[in-house]
Amino acid sequence: MANLSAVGSVREEIASQLNEVESDNTDQYNTWLTQCARDIHGSTAGLPIWQTSADRTLSSGTRLYTNLPTDFDKMNSITYPAGDIKLSFLSPEEFDVFQPSATEGGNPTIYTIRGYGADAGIEYYPVPGSSLTVHLDYQKGPPTFSAGSGQTISAVPAKYTDLLVMYGVRQGLRRKGMFAESREVNLEYETLKQKMVTDLMEQTTEPRRFRSGREFTGSAYDDPVKNAIWGNN
Repeated sequence: MANLSAVGSVREEIASQLNEVESDNTDQYNTWLTQCARDIHGSTAGLPIWQTSADRTLSSGTRLYTNLPTDFDKMNSITYPAGDIKLSFLSPEEFDVFQPSATEGGNPTIYTIRGYGADAGIEYYPVPGSSLTVHLDYQKGPPTFSAGSGQTISAVPAKYTDLLVMYGVRQGLRRKGMFAESREVNLEYETLKQKMVTDLMEQTTEPRRFRSGREFTGSAYDDPVKNAIWGNN
């Protein structure tokens, strides 16, 4: 199969297998590819394929920030590297009870997320006492495919881009009323998708070994607020 590193090449492959003209079906193919990305995300959410990170600068005296990455879905962790701090997450309700209106400045040690997805906002406590940079480790949401042929494929690893083609061909066969053929392609799609999920769950080829409890104790990240709330176990 041709190099499928960009969405345009995926659409061309779908058109070829369906014996259609890509330019006559661009919008429909993009819709199918977006649906496929959402289906794959639903089966692989939380796996490394969707994990990424970004830095954000906080300003002195500003508590709430809405400049989340546009592909943000869920937060894994927030750290303040310069202060050697890993922030603790509280639900909005817990955050409001703990410190509903505090304004004193300092290095943030807890945060909450208000809203959902890229429209959400992150609220920090203590309020930053100076300009500082935090590191967001988060899960991406599925992409939306557009008309541009050069958009890169980010919904699946390179060796599994056939999934996007299979999904599009499956939908195209259904549109033609070729339901038996569509079911066959769907079986291939689900089989390859499960193979990808299994592959992605194996994050390393490093041999595993048991470690003593002592090796797991003592972290570079101290969390005094969390210790104050839940105790230092």
